[in-house]
Amino acid sequence: MSDKCRVTTDDISAGLARVGLKRGDIVLVHSSLRSFGYVVGGAESVIAALLEAVGDAGTVVMPTFTWGLFHRADVAELDLANTPVRDEVGIIPETFRKRPEAVRSRHICHSVAAIGPHAGDHLGEGVSSFGTGSTFHQLYELDAWCLFLGVGFSCCTELHAVEEAMQVPYRYHRDFRGSRVILPDGTEAPCRSIEYLCRPGYHNDFAKMRGILAGHGVLNVTRIGGAEVINARIRDIFDVTRQYMEEDIGFLLTTESRKLLTPRDRRRTGGADEV
Repeated sequence: MSDKCRVTTDDISAGLARVGLKRGDIVLVHSSLRSFGYVVGGAESVIAALLEAVGDAGTVVMPTFTWGLFHRADVAELDLANTPVRDEVGIIPETFRKRPEAVRSRHICHSVAAIGPHAGDHLGEGVSSFGTGSTFHQLYELDAWCLFLGVGFSCCTELHAVEEAMQVPYRYHRDFRGSRVILPDGTEAPCRSIEYLCRPGYHNDFAKMRGILAGHGVLNVTRIGGAEVINARIRDIFDVTRQYMEEDIGFLLTTESRKLLTPRDRRRTGGADEV
């Protein structure tokens, strides 16, 4: 295998520094191990580099989503210690959540895992998926970074937070009444989660935000091995996107989905929630 496809922990650490990650930072990480090429030490090397970058005072957060598993379920059971996430978000978050120091939030579809001295402060209430009190609201308030390791804005869950803040007409809330969460000590807790789902026929186009945000000068970009690495403040992602949605409530939809919006929908400017 050629040297340019062989990535070490030092290579990852150097790349994280180039995109502005430093000690004391809070960072939410979307990732693809495969995108790097061959990583010496695998997922553990990526995690080690991230934890070293933010240091003892910083916090690393990773999605441990089970949306694909549960969002259509009438009743669901999330086992915080044992419900896997590899098929949904990849091997790096799956490895991360299994660390003994990792803390996992309780949202039935959009849980996250965090490692850091104040990890619990970043997890949210486990009720809203993206709105006030959610993980994404907390990370906005804490001025956290959003780091993309070899993945693009199609997986930028933070954009759903803008949709929820704007109360878009193509999404609706559902609850998970009767569902439950199994805590790491084996005890049960009732599920309080609500989910913000797309109505049938509507689909997002988040990939466009890569170019738009770059045009606003808020992206730090480098390469590590074969992976493009992008780092941006969650506040910048949210605030820039909201500007576009205030002009066009369907801005984050695909072209075909936008055709489903009624004239009344298009006149909406949202703005129900503040972040």
